[in-house]
Amino acid sequence: MDEPEAAGPAPLPLITAEEFEALAPEWEALARDAPGATPFHLPGWHRAWLRVFRPAGEAVFLSIRREERLIGAAALDLSPAGARELGDPEVRDYGGPLALPGEAEAVAAGILEWLREDFTGRLELWGIAADGPWPAAFARAAGQYGWTFAAEPEAVCPGVDLPGTFDAYLAGLGKHDRHELRRKLRNFAAAGEAGFARLTGADAAEALPLLFALMRASREDKAAFLTAEMEAFFGALAAEFGGRGMLSLGVTRLDGRPAAVTLTFEDSETAYLYNSGYDPAFAALAAGLVSKAWTLRDALERGLRRFDFLRGSEEYKRRLGGAPREVLRLRLEDRAGR
Repeated sequence: MDEPEAAGPAPLPLITAEEFEALAPEWEALARDAPGATPFHLPGWHRAWLRVFRPAGEAVFLSIRREERLIGAAALDLSPAGARELGDPEVRDYGGPLALPGEAEAVAAGILEWLREDFTGRLELWGIAADGPWPAAFARAAGQYGWTFAAEPEAVCPGVDLPGTFDAYLAGLGKHDRHELRRKLRNFAAAGEAGFARLTGADAAEALPLLFALMRASREDKAAFLTAEMEAFFGALAAEFGGRGMLSLGVTRLDGRPAAVTLTFEDSETAYLYNSGYDPAFAALAAGLVSKAWTLRDALERGLRRFDFLRGSEEYKRRLGGAPREVLRLRLEDRAGR
């Protein structure tokens, strides 16, 4: 009796390059069901970035469909050197495609096949969560379709799961960190009339100049970062996400004077601390740390389940309970040498 033939790769879904705005509504709907989707994966993020910046090559937006249903989407920067994640990891903390549950490997395979047909033999993806579906999906797809695959550490994004109350959150910190945070919160509150306000929509957009001023005042590297283009990008993000309640500014005040500001994105479960600044006049009262703790408390009290400090291993993130989450850079190359 003849041995059955080994099964080959499963049939690929249909993958097409589409016009951005035509794809955007389906892409937005896909993100609601895609594991690991964040505000950084939404069409609005790319729309804001492309309003201010330009890719090295051509921005390409891929749809991956099975029987006309969108099962995945990817945004790439296509140039003679190859394809890479669209955007800039300096301002976009998480990257990668999106896929419906169980479809990541099919989406990865479809992307590689589309690139091969386009005679593009290299792919670089950054901002890929190590605990997400994409490292394994691209590794398997690369093995099946004749590409090399390598994953390397790129950054860490510390975060903390939020319990039901702020007291429970404090109880989860180490003894020393808990004691220090409580002390700093007490000292700040005792120094005058202290308050915190979360601004969204038009109020958040109008408060961006305050954020920029305190960013520049608090650190030289943030002052250098805030070019005219970067300010315009922040404004574009506020226009895209502020009205949806997905972007907010948290303003911490003492005796009516702004002491610190945080800029946060959020989805249905997670708050993402994107940037912040404080007035050095309040440094002795730890205004920067207090503002971040109050931003976290606000997210917790509104029912969010996780607080993501995003890229960087700054000490304050550990002190506020952040556990590191590894982010990877994936590099793939077609063995056919195209």
